[in-house]
Amino acid sequence: MQEIFKPFRKNTANCVFENLLIFFFLYIKKTDMLKNIFYPTSQTIFIWLSTIYLFFLLYLGKISPLTVLFVYFLETIIIGIFNALKMFCTIKLGNSSGYGTIVFFLFHYGFFVAIQSIFAFAIFSIGDTIVFKEPFHLIDNYSIILNLADILYALPAIIFTHVGKFFTDFIGHQKYLKFDIQEIMFSPYVRIFIQQFVVILSSFFIIISESGIFAAILLILLRFFIDLVMEAIKEKSEMLDFVSEKLSNEKASKETIKKQLINFTE
Repeated sequence: MQEIFKPFRKNTANCVFENLLIFFFLYIKKTDMLKNIFYPTSQTIFIWLSTIYLFFLLYLGKISPLTVLFVYFLETIIIGIFNALKMFCTIKLGNSSGYGTIVFFLFHYGFFVAIQSIFAFAIFSIGDTIVFKEPFHLIDNYSIILNLADILYALPAIIFTHVGKFFTDFIGHQKYLKFDIQEIMFSPYVRIFIQQFVVILSSFFIIISESGIFAAILLILLRFFIDLVMEAIKEKSEMLDFVSEKLSNEKASKETIKKQLINFTE
């Protein structure tokens, strides 16, 4: 087993996610990790409920495949809002200071989302189901999505997940004492990079393909799996201990890797 992981041990903490998927699949071969990931807990129950709810809406025809795509697209903004709230809590409830950092995050994150949105709306405009304006008209295009009748059914599921996670995980585990405001500021970027990659990739199949319903189902399942895996990398978990041990080296200790993994999977 040591020989298997030897090529990866040279990685530093900055490259911690490059081999995460490889470690995951190697790990489930030698443990009952799948059970630990998919078994509902107080931390994952919100993911389970929102996923089941979206499938139920899709089955009843209350939402379209495009709505599934758009609701995950809008989640990027929701993640940013809750991350700013976490930063605020580290100041009010924790030991951090500097409200200016929150302002800087909102500006930086907003710019990041704007660039991604321009690219995404350019892809969304390929289809003829919904007529969007030019990709640079971000406010108008976001208004078009928010005014869709069925978006009001699906969006609460995503908000519900983040509200539940915020109170049970961040507040419940007092993470405002474990991370400073600078660490939390950068925590959502890995998650939204993965999320936007999945959304943009799925958009080609949902918008262009005639099998939009199947693409929407796969999108929900893929997001469900990714969310559960990221939720499994939590403090005192077997997966966290396994991955951090394999990634640690003379430049980054196991405990340092653990803290970064917990932060980046928030």
